[in-house]
Amino acid sequence: MTSRLVWIDAARAFCVLAVVLMHTVITVQAFGVDIGPWRWLVDELGPFRMSALSMLSGLLLSRRIRHGWRDRTVRASVALSTWLYVVWLLIFTVFAVTVGSFLWTGPLGMGTTLQAWQAFANQLFLPRTVLWYVLALAVWTALLTTLRRVDPALLLVALGVLSIASFSLPVLEGSDQYRNVCRYAFFFAVGVYGSAWLRRVLEEHTARVLTAALAAFALLQGIVVFGGNASVEHVLSAPRDTAGALVVLAAFIYIARVPLAGPGLAWVGRRTLPIYVMHGVLLEAMVLFPNWWVPILQQHAAARWVGPLVITLGVAAVAVLVHLAAMRTPARALFALPAPVHRRILKETAS
Repeated sequence: MTSRLVWIDAARAFCVLAVVLMHTVITVQAFGVDIGPWRWLVDELGPFRMSALSMLSGLLLSRRIRHGWRDRTVRASVALSTWLYVVWLLIFTVFAVTVGSFLWTGPLGMGTTLQAWQAFANQLFLPRTVLWYVLALAVWTALLTTLRRVDPALLLVALGVLSIASFSLPVLEGSDQYRNVCRYAFFFAVGVYGSAWLRRVLEEHTARVLTAALAAFALLQGIVVFGGNASVEHVLSAPRDTAGALVVLAAFIYIARVPLAGPGLAWVGRRTLPIYVMHGVLLEAMVLFPNWWVPILQQHAAARWVGPLVITLGVAAVAVLVHLAAMRTPARALFALPAPVHRRILKETAS
């Protein structure tokens, strides 16, 4: 494995674990537990985690997208993301109907069984759960592949405007995630169209990129904080979060070189798919059975300090273990396209 792949995978691990940590903190706070600085930390990571994750996804899919639909692997990528979204949305719905719902399956389970399945049908097109990013990958990849002959500069401007405008899009059902699909498409496109340049500059001038990105982020965030105007923050969100994403990418070039830490994070980064799609259900299961963990956090200060991190890592570990076991059984369809479908897309013949 090259150092380039190590830092990309390590950065992906950070982004996805940061998402799980954010949802863990929200889960714990729902029970009135005071968890000190953890809420501050997840709020401060806001401009970094999803912008960086989207940019990294664009980097990794850039070659396929720029080759267009004639590249069969881009068809497989779109099909896989679509498949995973439908399968896991179905699992979320079944969980909500049969076990119960509180936070993470809430948009599917707050009503009758009929309403849950109506919500499932609606969310095939307008996502409201944490699975939105999986659908977004399919939408973004299909969109940019179809528009591959359009001037990238024009697309980046259009998607940048859409990212800023996403804050003003109508709220349809409260937890609409379609606005996030619109917001983060810009960062995905930056990864796609800036792939070669970004990799070269990040690897050859890491310190300069990190310094410049930190300075740009500090300046833009300083304006946001000092001005205290939500509309200004919305306008500055695209350039600020681009700088934040570059901070993450450049920082992980250094972190990937640290013995144990770099390879360990890269190992997790190559398994972010099961962590991302499963963490909502795992946290929901934890929420439904609070008697064994809420008292511990309420009664012990030390547990409140380390609890969110322990839960985050525990959720990630369970997801990885389930994935490893499933991939050796027919249950691998939870994480991969069915083999006949995959072969058909790639026009392979069965061995």
